Amino acid sequence: MSYQIDSASADHTLSKQKNTLYPPLPVCAECKGRCCASLGCSLSPEDLQRALGTDTYDRESVLALLQNSNFAIDSFGYQGKRFYFLRMKHKCFTFIGVDAMGECIALTETGCSFSYEERPKGGRYLEAREDRQCVQHYTREDMVTDWMPYQPVLASIWDEYYQKFLSDGTFDTCEENYMNYQRAKHSV
Repeated sequence: MSYQIDSASADHTLSKQKNTLYPPLPVCAECKGRCCASLGCSLSPEDLQRALGTDTYDRESVLALLQNSNFAIDSFGYQGKRFYFLRMKHKCFTFIGVDAMGECIALTETGCSFSYEERPKGGRYLEAREDRQCVQHYTREDMVTDWMPYQPVLASIWDEYYQKFLSDGTFDTCEENYMNYQRAKHSV
């Protein structure tokens, strides 16, 4: 089954904050992505559309994108259930985001590897502050509105691959690789 990307919901946060931009500040270069060192940016359906190169999607196209990109499905609790969305993958992890925290795969020693315009909505809507208490303007409320139509497809992929990766040891291997990565990074 093929679906149309809902441009009305994909653009709702843009219209809500119509002329507000949150470009990086000089403090970002000093900070070098402290927030990105603990969590990958959330994507929006418009980021999915840009990555797919089309405004239609189906389970197979989303799965292929996840398997061949730096994106992951993650979730949070909403109305007593899991609510699924896409975010940037964490280093050493898979496209099923069971890792509650981790370093964004796009983070380099000098900050984000993406230009401001290329960043997912979560990166573009992160307001940098001189006191380094940055504010995320792409909220869970926004994400619920944006990602609600995608729940059947994302839940289907999550359910299949969560069980597979849990039983075959993939998650344990990812965790071990991440710990080794962190030890190597901090021993230099």
